[in-house]
Amino acid sequence: MSEEIEQSITEIARAIENLNRAFEKRAEDLKKGGDAPALHQWTKAAYAMRDSGNIYLSWAKHYARSAGVKLALDDSEDSDFLDEGTV
Repeated sequence: MSEEIEQSITEIARAIENLNRAFEKRAEDLKKGGDAPALHQWTKAAYAMRDSGNIYLSWAKHYARSAGVKLALDDSEDSDFLDEGTV
């Protein structure tokens, strides 16, 4: 069971990373297109999605650990929140 939980958390982490990359790509496209109002709105959405994803992942890891699951995942869960200057 613990392997299944760890594998699921890894899949969640990868999905969140993929979504964040897609959001960043969209922001770059808007920046290249010169649509400042849309870029501003999209950037705020990207921040919210990245932070929400990291919060979700942090809680998943927390509950897995509290159930006695030993996670081989990195321990940077709380340090991955978006620096708003990176998008």
